Amino acid sequence: MRPRKPKPPNRLRQQLSASHLFLTGGLLLPAYLLQPSLYVRIGQVLLFSGLVYLAGKRIMWLYFAIMVASITFFNLLTPIGRVVLSIGPLQVTSVALRNGLMKGFTIVGLVFISLFSIRPDLRLPGKLGGLVARVFFYFERIIEGKKRIEARRLIGSIDDVLTELYVPGQQKSEAVVQQVPTTVLGYALMGTLIGLNWLLLFI
Repeated sequence: MRPRKPKPPNRLRQQLSASHLFLTGGLLLPAYLLQPSLYVRIGQVLLFSGLVYLAGKRIMWLYFAIMVASITFFNLLTPIGRVVLSIGPLQVTSVALRNGLMKGFTIVGLVFISLFSIRPDLRLPGKLGGLVARVFFYFERIIEGKKRIEARRLIGSIDDVLTELYVPGQQKSEAVVQQVPTTVLGYALMGTLIGLNWLLLFI
């Protein structure tokens, strides 16, 4: 059995507090979703993938490539625009191809934003905030355990991961970790990311 590669260090945690990182992701969302350029959208996805790596998480590139390809293929079944390629009975049209790629990369980018901007130590006020924080904690642990989730027994393997996380009688969230303040470099990174993505929306 091949040993698992060690996780990359979480460099974002060293510079940004959980709340500021969550705020960064929230402020990036509108600029990302409103971006009309496919090329800029792809560039944003690559940028977010780099942030996921800096957050100490791995990316299953094959999974996301299949996701984009699948969404694009089904979008091509409704041909719109000029025909740019014919593959047997399938006609690849310019508008349908662009829309499919746009939808596929949009979903991938949203996943990447959630992966780098949400940490188990995120604290939101009130009971609802505590519930959301706990959901984030379990989401994080499931992501870390994704290697054990098997397609052939999807429900059973997910249940196994959740069973490992649950300790009977435990009331407090396991996500209690030391809170890290945002550094000067963290504020600079936060401002640069938000400013760059909003600037790309208007130029």
